[in-house]
Amino acid sequence: MELKVYNWEHFERDRTRYIVFLMIVLLVIILSILSNNIVWWIFVLLISGWYIFYLTKVDDTISMVIWTNSLQIDNIAFSWSSLKWFVLEYHLQKEKIYNIVIIDDKNNAKIFTLNDTNENIQNFVEELNNYIPMLEKYDQWTLDKFLRKIKL
Repeated sequence: MELKVYNWEHFERDRTRYIVFLMIVLLVIILSILSNNIVWWIFVLLISGWYIFYLTKVDDTISMVIWTNSLQIDNIAFSWSSLKWFVLEYHLQKEKIYNIVIIDDKNNAKIFTLNDTNENIQNFVEELNNYIPMLEKYDQWTLDKFLRKIKL
């Protein structure tokens, strides 16, 4: 059984978000150059590079495959004993399931935005439920909630 998902959590962002980010980066670079503070300039360039890498990574579509002895996400296999639960996140405005969250035995959550048909999602969830239980909801850290709220 195979399911198509985005490589991590995919957020729909408008163009304004990118323009504001670019303006902030340019402002910090200009201020750091004017104040002869090269450390901030290098730091901003590193953060910008990381953000651009992150944006290109999350738009990739990968496969999540159920095998009898493991769950394969892209090219990494997770044994069933290392996984605890999974959770489905529902988008109220769009009235559809949009994320699947896989929680491992250390309570680390791996969030993937679904990129497949409703029928395939339903079949995948039913099959996955045979291997690990589904939770109705899970508690996130405050920082995770904040980052998801600002769509980072």
